[in-house]
Amino acid sequence: MRRFTLFVASALMGLMSMQAHGGGFQIGEQGSKAMGMGNAFTAVADDPSAQWFNPAGSAFQPGTQVMAGCEIVIVPSTDFTTNALNPAHPASTSSKSKVIGIPHFYVSHGFENSPITIGMGINAPFGLETDWPGNGPFATSSTFSQIKTINFNPNITWKISDNLAIAAGVDYVFLDKVRLNNSLQLLEGNGDGWGGNVALLYRNDQFRFGVSYRSRVRLDVNDGTVIGGAGLARVGAGFAVGARGTASTKVVLPDQVNVGLAYAPNEDWILSVDVDWVNWKTFDNLDFRYAPSVLATALTGGTNFRTLRENWSATFAIRAGAQWQFAPDMRLRGGYTFDPTPVDDPFFSPAIPDRDRHLFTVGFGYDVNAAITLDMAYMFVYFVDRNQTASTGTNAVRNGNYSGSVHLLSGSLVYKF
Repeated sequence: MRRFTLFVASALMGLMSMQAHGGGFQIGEQGSKAMGMGNAFTAVADDPSAQWFNPAGSAFQPGTQVMAGCEIVIVPSTDFTTNALNPAHPASTSSKSKVIGIPHFYVSHGFENSPITIGMGINAPFGLETDWPGNGPFATSSTFSQIKTINFNPNITWKISDNLAIAAGVDYVFLDKVRLNNSLQLLEGNGDGWGGNVALLYRNDQFRFGVSYRSRVRLDVNDGTVIGGAGLARVGAGFAVGARGTASTKVVLPDQVNVGLAYAPNEDWILSVDVDWVNWKTFDNLDFRYAPSVLATALTGGTNFRTLRENWSATFAIRAGAQWQFAPDMRLRGGYTFDPTPVDDPFFSPAIPDRDRHLFTVGFGYDVNAAITLDMAYMFVYFVDRNQTASTGTNAVRNGNYSGSVHLLSGSLVYKF
């Protein structure tokens, strides 16, 4: 049975809205070469990570190619200071620093004398983790948030001509873990869902144009367990502390369109630009259904149903990247991305303290021999300070200034045979 610990305090049901961490809770870094170029990779797609960025690119990769690697996310503390609109003012706190590993694996195989290429991607394109002190100004709003997903993505590609290829695939997303906790409740669970993707890539000696579409994915989380947190005693519901019930919900991951253009002025340089649209409007409500219990009655007034309004907005991210092959077996890369938050002020939550972000990247590629390539990259994510003033009622404890940054390191090994 899938375990899911659900929201417990009815007055604060709006707090756990799984807000942005790198474009909502999407993780765009899914390959070291791409990351070194600011993830402006839709029209480049010339290594096995094409299975994620643009599967049509695998049509131009001969033989069998395998990539394995990992992104190491170094998350310094996010600092929070209340403002005059926060009832806890003056106060401050910081989230705990984190080091998180995000692995990726890709493989493609082109059949000899055939226009068909097949491939598989296994990665973690959505996720987050935020850890606030249990005694902070908004402990009743958020203490610990975590989402872990695993995406299995088989693809098939058809090379229509020497310059044009199309691809299609299936996405199976396993929601490995959901934890959304505060001092009033503990939440844990898992789920899964299905989606699909299509892609196109055109390339000649100098220009490349790519488009990739991935559908929304509905993740159903069923047969969960609700546990009353110790903080309930402070809001007059002490009888519910430690009580359990069952509940279910769903999360809809966004559909997205990636459009890229790349230009190679000579054999040594590649310049690329991407525009990525992510339809976070799919994340509009979280509907919780409780099985009848004493705890469910305390939370919902007997309706056994509650809706969390999220009202996220669709976003456009702009990415730019470059690669310089300065030696026959070595390449330098750089990139920049502007990625806006999908979370409007009235729906902001410290569960994931999202802000607009600027991403700066550098990378290096080295051909160890004809079969093995090593790629490495570094990314600095600068989050624009967010002075939250729009939270009202019991959510006013969220008002204040949020600041912080993130560092990412990535390494990938490609083997061709």
